[in-house]
Amino acid sequence: MPQRTPMTRTQRAQLKDFLQRKRRARREQAHAARRAGRDFARDTALELGLRGVTHSTMEAFEEDSEPVGFHFSPQHHGLTLEQCKVADWLLWRANARRPIHGASKQAVFRRALRVAGIVSAVRNGRVGNARWGRSMLGKRGGNVMRDHALHHLRAIAPLGAQAAQAAREARKALEVWEQLLEAWHQQQRLPKSFLEW
Repeated sequence: MPQRTPMTRTQRAQLKDFLQRKRRARREQAHAARRAGRDFARDTALELGLRGVTHSTMEAFEEDSEPVGFHFSPQHHGLTLEQCKVADWLLWRANARRPIHGASKQAVFRRALRVAGIVSAVRNGRVGNARWGRSMLGKRGGNVMRDHALHHLRAIAPLGAQAAQAAREARKALEVWEQLLEAWHQQQRLPKSFLEW
C-alpha cells in the first residue's frame, strides 16, 4: 500500500478555513430555519445525469436520501442544484462503500476531507471524466511500473544494460577520435620546410 504524505501547513490552513466556513453557514442555516419555523428538505426529483449509475442504485439513493446528516447546497458549496445532486449521490456512494465510523477528531477530519474532495471533483468537472482518469493513470511518484508490472521491468532490464554498455562504448570511441583529431591538428600547425614535403 502506498505511503501517505502528511498535509502541508497550507493544506491544513485551507481545510481549516473550509471547515469554519461550512460550520458558520450551517449555524446560519439552522438559525434561519428556526426563525422561519420550517425545516429544509432536499428536492430529490432531479435526475443525476451520471454515466454508469444504474436505476437500482438510484432507487436506493432516493430511499436513503432523507435530509438527515450532511447534504450539499448551492449556498454553502458554490455548486448548482444539479451539481449538488451529483455530490449528494457521490457522498452517499462513498459512505456506503467505505464508511467512516466513530466521532473522533480523526474521523471528523476524514469526513471533511471526503466532502472537500467531492466538492472539488464536482466543481472541476472530474466526475465521470474518463479522459481525466486516464491522464492520472501512472502518476504515483514513478512507482506504477514497480507496483503493477514488475515482470515487465525484469524482462526489459537486460535491454537497458545493453543500451548502457553501447552508450559507454560510443563515448569511449568519441574520446579516442577527438584525441586523434587533436593530435593531427597539432601536427598540422607545426611549421614545415620545403624539404620535409
